[in-house]
Amino acid sequence: MFPISPTSAAAPAIPAYWIAVHLPRLPLDALQPSWPEPVDAGMPAATSARASAITSAGASAGASADPRPAPHTGTLHQALPVAVIEHERVVLANGPAVALGVRYGMRRGGVQALSADVVQLDRDLAAESALMTSAALALLHFTPAVAIDAEPEAATVMLDVTASLRLFGGHRALCRAIRARVRQLGTFAQIGSGTTAQGAAWLARQPLRKTSRGIVRPARRAVRAARMTHLLDRLPVECLHRLADPEWLEGIGCRTLGQVRRLPRAGLSRRIGTELLARLDQAYGQISSGFAWFEAPPAFAQRMELPGRVESAEGVLAGAQRLLLALAGWLAVQQAGVTRCVLMLEHERYRLGEDTDSTPVPLRLAQPSRDPVHLSKLLREKLDKIRFHAPVGGLALRVEAMEICVPQSDSLFPEPGAEPAELGRLLDTLVARLGRDNVLQPHPLADHRPERANQWAPVDEPPARGTTNGTTNGGTTPPERPLWLLESPLPLRVHKHRPVHEGPLVMLTRPERIEAGWWDGGLAMRDYFIAERDDGLRCWVYRERPGHPTRDGQEDGGEYRWFLHGLFA
Repeated sequence: MFPISPTSAAAPAIPAYWIAVHLPRLPLDALQPSWPEPVDAGMPAATSARASAITSAGASAGASADPRPAPHTGTLHQALPVAVIEHERVVLANGPAVALGVRYGMRRGGVQALSADVVQLDRDLAAESALMTSAALALLHFTPAVAIDAEPEAATVMLDVTASLRLFGGHRALCRAIRARVRQLGTFAQIGSGTTAQGAAWLARQPLRKTSRGIVRPARRAVRAARMTHLLDRLPVECLHRLADPEWLEGIGCRTLGQVRRLPRAGLSRRIGTELLARLDQAYGQISSGFAWFEAPPAFAQRMELPGRVESAEGVLAGAQRLLLALAGWLAVQQAGVTRCVLMLEHERYRLGEDTDSTPVPLRLAQPSRDPVHLSKLLREKLDKIRFHAPVGGLALRVEAMEICVPQSDSLFPEPGAEPAELGRLLDTLVARLGRDNVLQPHPLADHRPERANQWAPVDEPPARGTTNGTTNGGTTPPERPLWLLESPLPLRVHKHRPVHEGPLVMLTRPERIEAGWWDGGLAMRDYFIAERDDGLRCWVYRERPGHPTRDGQEDGGEYRWFLHGLFA
């Protein structure tokens, strides 16, 4: 499983702590996603069961052993009997299939003779490997020290969480968070933890036991080395089946690991080799283990096959959860947040043609994010607007742009709504719901003419060339500007040399002279004032200086002309 390290590392300053995630239903879960609703909703009763077997057989596959309905999972997930076949024999069956009499090792023909309702799925090792990779990527959210057990049929991911315990609230909270995240991948997990990687893996693989008192859940968690030794000593020798024959061990009176450890080491080594003793020493922490650490790819581009043809936003979103969780873990390692990505909906080519076999669903974010919940909400808003012209058979997620996104330290007295990330999530939701062209932000331009000093652009679009950050040189306070700028200046009547706007205006400031636009034919020579009406309304007015062309290109005849250009709040 794990090769022995040629050199032992220095003793850590704090005790090591490992969490092992075992996927006991991997052959079933790899073939199916977790559906948000019954797949056969709306189908005729006579055809719903058979259609479900074709399009979503395994939606019933992962959770039937657990009598409680899983969240966001359709009823087919527990109602349809499913068996996974390899080399013409059953390797795994869910609860409904077992209730019909399907057993491990049964031949394909025997299953068919037993019940025609059992859906037989061929095992897909590539899909299992892809699911293990997705799980490893998703678990990078908790620690960068992740390893996939290389032993055949192990279906276990190892996490060194020694440095993550305080960050996630201790070992209990961390185990709950890991279990929830793996469950969101659409698979069932057994969690084991302890002071060694090998020991945590053996604890995680212990199945539920049926006794006269009912179902017994074995203890799988150990915080201290003494507790770890106690739990390992009680494990049955079946966990050593790849290292030694359990029946032979039982024949010499060894039914637990503790009894095996009490055998003479020299004699046991001569009979079955040194590998068994080495694994035991690794599990009990007497020698260190070496690992081939899981490395995240340099660029994120993940693809997955859906188990059937999906024609609804809910089905696509359920399948995309695996990709979004893998993306979140990958971004955590990069210490970055995604700002632009694309989810490709892969259709059947015979329905759309060779050149239109996929539908892109772009996601653009105002602020970098790696929160899978936020990304899922944005994706739902996008998918709700898509009209599915053909069934979706596969999904592919690709990151096109990202930015460094290091989490900020918590403040002692945080203010609600004060975090920039919250504003970014709100803007992203508005863009996804209203459209990119309907959520705009100002981009100040290097032009003194008020009507040309700003341009509106989508919130996810960087400032164009020629824009400014809105500050003045030298750090001086910029001149006051109105909240509301009129689309076109309103000519004002003049009474006794004073402009009138529903009453005489009183000037509150000295003139601010603006001369600009000679380079593009839009010459502006104006004196701006802040004026106030009798009712307290403040206005932004200007006068065009006499002897110069007016806005319509004519000479003003030497008279001042006044205009209302904006209103203050």
